[in-house]
Amino acid sequence: MKKVAIIMINYKDYAERFLKESYESLIKLNYPKDSYRIYIIDNMTSLETQNKIKELALDATLILSNGNGWGYGNNLGVKKAIKDGFDDYFYFVNMDTKFDPECLREALKVFEIDQNIGAVQSKILIYPAVNNEYKLNSNGNNLTFLGFGYCAGAGKKDDLSKEIRDIVVASGVGVLVSKKIFLKVGMFDESYFMYHDDIELSFKIKLLGYRVVFAPKSVVYHKYEFERSNKKVFFMERNRFRFLLEFFKLPTLIIIFPAFILMEIGMLPYEIINKWINKKLKVYLYFFNFKNIKRILKKRAFAQKLRKISDKEMLKGVVGIIDFQEIENPVLKYIANPLFNVYWSVVKKIIIW
Repeated sequence: MKKVAIIMINYKDYAERFLKESYESLIKLNYPKDSYRIYIIDNMTSLETQNKIKELALDATLILSNGNGWGYGNNLGVKKAIKDGFDDYFYFVNMDTKFDPECLREALKVFEIDQNIGAVQSKILIYPAVNNEYKLNSNGNNLTFLGFGYCAGAGKKDDLSKEIRDIVVASGVGVLVSKKIFLKVGMFDESYFMYHDDIELSFKIKLLGYRVVFAPKSVVYHKYEFERSNKKVFFMERNRFRFLLEFFKLPTLIIIFPAFILMEIGMLPYEIINKWINKKLKVYLYFFNFKNIKRILKKRAFAQKLRKISDKEMLKGVVGIIDFQEIENPVLKYIANPLFNVYWSVVKKIIIW
């Protein structure tokens, strides 16, 4: 029986708000109790959060962290799991979740279908149900050619499809990765700190020539809350730029550059209205720092060294439309999306490298 580490991160009051229901559902998984172990990384740890986790998750392995981001915390969990021997697979999950008893077993079944599968995402449903009906949070995440990531199917009715299929990005809310692949791609890039971590991991796996797939029978319920702060805007935009620079080949970067500039100009009024402009300027300044550029080039060299596929293959499924369900923006909907969708539909045919 495969040994699995289930790894989740506590951040501030998450344990107080979410851990009880999440942990209780995990210990009821239909999987041998001696073949999986729950690892909780207490990010920005305090005596209060430590005690709360020990109280609510008695048999979980608690790992303390001073708060160096999502990737760092998950990597800590992986390192401990390897020492403990629970290291055939790593199941990275959110704490604000509840798990179907079959979710782990069903995700593992998908790996048995094809040796070329590198990561499996569970179906993420919004919890609780409304009128006894669950809506999708993610059945695989989408990515635009300008690096914007978002949940596919968010807010839509669960279509109950049983189709196992390739996806562009596996959501970090519930993704199972094999030890072999995870170590081969260099684990999570801790310098991303938060946001785009799951995109970065998914594309490293793709560059190696492995598949990232969706497991419809592996169900995780997510207590999803949309929130966007100035701090988050900085990391989302910085990491979006970094991702493009690190993963896309130079001809691809050149061919999307006009659209990139147009998008930046178009976003400016929205950023000013929402008082995000100072954070966006901070993002630009980040890329004018020689030390940061040097680090990015080093990361790019590593990513390109992994490459066994072309950009044409890597960008399959990448879209031209931004579909943030939480943001109703008529300019985006009626002007930007149609324009960039046409641009991408033309450009992707040119990408033969």
